[in-house]
This record gives sequence, structure tokens and C-alpha cells, in this order.
Amino acid sequence: MPGLLTHVTFVLCLAVGALIYRFPIAALGALVFKNETYSHIALIPVVSLFLLATRRHAMLAAAKPRPSVGCAVGAAGLLLYGMATAFDKRLGTAAFRAQDVSNDYLTLCMAGAVAWVIGSVIAVYGTAAFRQARFALLFLLFAIPLPMFLLQGIVTSLQYASAHAADLVFSAVGIPYHRMGMVFELPNVTVEVAEVCSGIRSSLSLFILSVLTGFLFLRTMSRRVLLTLVILPITVVKNAFRIATVTLLANYVDMRFLTHHWIHRSGGIPFFAVAHAMCIPIVWLLRKSEARAAEGRQTADGTTVMGAPTGLRPPVGTE
Repeated sequence: MPGLLTHVTFVLCLAVGALIYRFPIAALGALVFKNETYSHIALIPVVSLFLLATRRHAMLAAAKPRPSVGCAVGAAGLLLYGMATAFDKRLGTAAFRAQDVSNDYLTLCMAGAVAWVIGSVIAVYGTAAFRQARFALLFLLFAIPLPMFLLQGIVTSLQYASAHAADLVFSAVGIPYHRMGMVFELPNVTVEVAEVCSGIRSSLSLFILSVLTGFLFLRTMSRRVLLTLVILPITVVKNAFRIATVTLLANYVDMRFLTHHWIHRSGGIPFFAVAHAMCIPIVWLLRKSEARAAEGRQTADGTTVMGAPTGLRPPVGTE
């Protein structure tokens, strides 16, 4: 087990990293409180630290310093930071929703910061310890802002998918309306499914939550991946019902539902809760399928053992 000096060395490595990356970390911290799209980032280090705490005994038991490997990973992080600083102007100045710094600059900087943390863990505690806490450390990747080209692509896809789904909702309700692209014309109102209606914030939060839920409650990678894949249709359905609800309330009750009402400004919270609730039975079904699969394997192994001649062991790998 590593001693106090090892832990102090690790803390010093983190302190040096915080000093090196202080400017992008401060910029991202300010962004978290100014731009709701990134509000989830504040919780990422907290969750990662909690997961590390749950794996600390296994991690420390496997500790064996690998300074050469850790320094290489940390140096790669410094290279990313250097590239972001040197090519800041060439990266483009595009900033999502009028933020102060460009997405691409923060992407490279924070990727470098995460690499520094992982490199510090490997340098001080070793690769075996990193494997024990791999998910907790890689979870920090969600603290990296998406590059602009990827973010805009996701937003546009969600925007169009939500408009098509809202179209289906309006048709199912049976109200008179006319659609032209992203614009819906109803008898009393005309609404556009704009970029802010894409649900990017809740989509990112639901995706991250599904990854964490899969790690905590599922054992097989295939089912964990399946859980994350169902987030897209759930998000689209959630967005469609929110768009339809606000539009119908504005058309038949009060126009202010489209402007000053809380359901337009903060209505995403109850709809997010509904979307989250939709994930619960999916997780339950996936856990049940894992249990049935495990029982099937145990039954098959038991049959093989029972059918084997006396004194013979089953082939290696079937136990």
C-alpha cells in the first residue's frame, strides 16, 4: 500500500496541473454559471471523485508507480494545451450561444487538463491502479466541452428530429396546422423550432446519466451501450411533447406561454424528469435480461458438469 509521501506527491501533481491550466479552468468555470448548456460540467468532478472513493481500496492495492508512462500522458496533455494556445486564432472564434471563449479552444485545453490528471494517477499509482479506477477517471471526459462542429451537428439533428416528432404529435391531436420546414402555423400562433428548442442541455445530461447508470446497474457492455442509444429517441419524444404543449397552450389559452411563462423558460425540468422516468423501466428490463442470461449460462454449465464422466473435469473456460 502506498504511504503518505505517495499521496502528497499526487496532490502536488494535481496542484501543478491546476496552476498550468488555471486560465482555461477559470474560463470554463465562468461558463458553467453563464451558459446553461454546460451546467452539468460542475457535477462531473464531484461524481468522478465519488467513484474514485468507492474504488480506492482496489486502486491502492494495485498501486505500482509508472512515472515514465504517466509523464508521457501528461506531456500529451501539455501538447494539446500548447496547440490550443498557439493556434487559438486559427481554431475559429465560434462560440456556442454567445459565450466568451471559443468551443474548440476550450475543447483542446480541457482535454489536456484531463490528460494531466490521468497521467498524474499513472505516474504516482501505476497502470494497474488506473485500470481499477478507469471508469471514474475517464468519466472526467464529460467535463470537456464538445468541439463546435460536433456540437452544431448534434444540435441541428435534435432540432430537425424534434420538429418531425412534434409534427406527429400535432397530427395525432387533430388540430389544424400548417408546417413549413421548422415553422408551424396554427390558427392563433406561429412558432419556429429554433436552436434553443433542440434540447441539447437535457440531451447531454440524459446521455451522461445513462452512461453512469449503465456502469452502476448493468454488467455487460452490450446492454450499457443499448441504454445510451435509447436516449436519443427518448430525448426527441420529450422535446416534441414540450414543443407541442407550449404551442397548444399559447394557441388556445394564452400567448404569454410562448414568452414570459415559466413553462417556456424552465419547463424543461419537468419534461426532463419524465424522460428520466422513461429510462427506469428500460434499465429494469436490461437487468432482468442479464439475470436470465446468467441463469442460462449457469444451467448450461451445470448440465455439462452433470453429464461429464465421473472423475473428469469440464474443459477449461466452462467453469
